[in-house]
This record gives sequence, C-alpha cells and structure tokens, in this order.
Amino acid sequence: MRKTIIIAALLTCTFVTAQEAETIVSIIVNEHDAEWYAAQAEAWQKKVDDNPKDERAWRNLFYATNYYEMLSTGYGDEESSPTASVIRRMEEALPDSYVLNLCKGRYCLKTDSTAMRGDNIYRAIELMPKDACDEEVNFLACRLWSIDPDNPLVGELFTKSYQQKGYPSRIMHYNMNMLRSMQPQALYFANGDVVTAPMKMIQDALNERQDVTVIPLSFLHSEPYMKALYQRLNIAPPCIDVQDYGKYGEEWSSHYEADLIMYLIKQSMRPTYFSTDILQYTKLDKDSIYNEGILLKYSPRQYDNFTVAMHNVKEVYHLEYLAEPDLVYDSWMVGKHLSLNNVMLLSHLVLKLRKRGETEQADRLKNILGKCLEYCKIPEAPVAQTIFNKETEEKK
Repeated sequence: MRKTIIIAALLTCTFVTAQEAETIVSIIVNEHDAEWYAAQAEAWQKKVDDNPKDERAWRNLFYATNYYEMLSTGYGDEESSPTASVIRRMEEALPDSYVLNLCKGRYCLKTDSTAMRGDNIYRAIELMPKDACDEEVNFLACRLWSIDPDNPLVGELFTKSYQQKGYPSRIMHYNMNMLRSMQPQALYFANGDVVTAPMKMIQDALNERQDVTVIPLSFLHSEPYMKALYQRLNIAPPCIDVQDYGKYGEEWSSHYEADLIMYLIKQSMRPTYFSTDILQYTKLDKDSIYNEGILLKYSPRQYDNFTVAMHNVKEVYHLEYLAEPDLVYDSWMVGKHLSLNNVMLLSHLVLKLRKRGETEQADRLKNILGKCLEYCKIPEAPVAQTIFNKETEEKK
C-alpha cells in the first residue's frame, strides 16, 4: 500500500509530540484539542501501515482525522479534505466493510449519491458486529431515525444502546425528568444527540411516554423524517420554500426552523416544549416561551409558570441523584453541563418556596443544587455558583 502524506499535511506548521495510539471516543464524551487528534491520526496511520486490513485502526484513524479537521478547519464534505482522503483509502483496503460503511455514514461527500441516500447506514447495520460499541450503535440508531423513522430497527437499536449503558446516569435522569414533566401528546424540540437520543432510548427501551414526539432540529431538514412526522401529526406539509430564506444569509437555517416549528405547533395544536438551548439556534419569539423547570414551554398567552415549575420540583422530578456519589460511567463533561442546567434553572425556586412557608422543600432543593455544584468542576460552575448564591439567600 502506498505511503500516504495525509498526516504530514495535518501537521504542517505544528509541532506534535509523538503519542501512543488510543481509542478515539466521541468529543461529547471527552474532547481534546486539535493537536492531540493530529498526533493520534499519526499514531493510527502507523497501525494502518503495519496492517492495512485492521478495521479498528482504520476506524480510529478516521475519527482522529475527522475531529482534527472539525476543530481546526471546520467540518466539511469536500473531496480534497483529509477525512475524504481517509475514506478513499479505506475503500481500497476494506471495500464494503462494516467500518467503511459506518464512516461513510458519518462523513457524507456531496458527490457520493449512495451515502446521501443513507445506503451506507443500512449496510453498516447489516454488517454491525455483536460487540459494536455503544457510540456506534447509538449513531446508527440516530441516523436511521432521521432517514427511516418508522423502521422497526430504530427502536431495536435504541433499546440496544440503552442496555449498553453508554450514556451517563446523570444524562438519563435529566432526560427522564424532562419526559415525565410534559403534557400528554406533547412535541419536544431539541438540538443535538445528547438531549434527543437518551430520551428516545427511554421511550423505546422502557416504553415510557411514547406519546411525546421528540424532534431534533437537524431532522427538520430530512425529507423522509418530515414526511413521517406530518403523517404522525395528521397535518399537511406546509407551503414553505427553503429558497426564500436565502435573504437571511448565514442565518437562513435558524429562521427556516423557527417558521417550521411554529407551523407544526399551530397545525397540530399540541403542547410544545423546548430544550433550554433552543433560542441559541432558532429565531423563535422569546416572549412566548416560559421556563417550567428544566424545560421551556411555548404559550401564546401568559400563565403562572412558576407554579408549574414548583409542582415539577415537588411532585415530578427525581433530583436526589444530583446529590448522590458519582457513578463509574458518569465521567462525561457534557453530563456536568446538563447538571449545571438544574442549578441555573431551579435556584430561583428556593427563595420562592421559602417565602411561601415551604421551608422543608426549600431546604431540600437548596441542598440538592449545592451538592450538584460540588460535582461540577467545569468553567461554567462559577457562573452557576453566583446564580445559586443570589437566588437562594434571603436578602437582609
């Protein structure tokens, strides 16, 4: 096999200390800087050179190269990219292999019509080994969900992912709390796998609140997913032309998604909830969105959302896990970010509970959120600590 120059290209003008090859995990589990991924790409390239048929080596070379590219030059789907080069060489060494189809499902070139259709996802699922890691099972479940949402394999894959216990317990508890606090037949919009895949796992594996329709923002751009969604909600597709949003420039997507979300809400007439970061990604009307605890809810009319939030804290949410010792698989950095959401969203209720004479509930909530802060040793923690101090102490 010819010697590749890809790693030399990656490391131009960058000094990288040689590293031992390590299994590359998702950046939502443990993110490193671009130089670390470049060094790992070099280490795994040596493994590939030693054994061009080593699927594990190719898998890690792909992830290291792809994450380097994402963190240094931005994620793309260009033929000239370092990641595309890895894909092309993998095609020569391991044609129609599980790892090739998995990686092509992750990195879809604009010129690859079969990958654009999702063919590689179906083939990867067909070839998936029994000991496939949770990250890969979860990825394939999410991709199949986006292109073929009614396929029974979607539920089977999410159930398998749940059983593998790859997601930290804190993330699963957080999603369970959100799911149980929604009204019947609700719509739930969220951005990213961390706050959609765990909820879908809970629904499919535990048969919990399957009346709630979970909608990842990125799926709003998937024609097969949207076709199935319109059928589920029993509404007609909207007369919205994506081309009309070109006037918004780089922000076209956030305007398009906001309009599509509002169409779904008004046509379905279902109660609608959002993850807390929704306003960062869409141009929704902030005045119509209310905090009900760890969820935001859409309402065209004002209502007493504080009472709802306090009901959730007292009767619905299981928050004691925030004060429990950390579990072995609770090491994800993103799990700590979600835990801080509890502090920043619920701290203001401590003082309200105390003013209403519910001292026991106020003390309980303050203790839980305080323990949560002790656990979250990340850059955002001082901000949450400031909010916690401000919102939980009686002003003298």
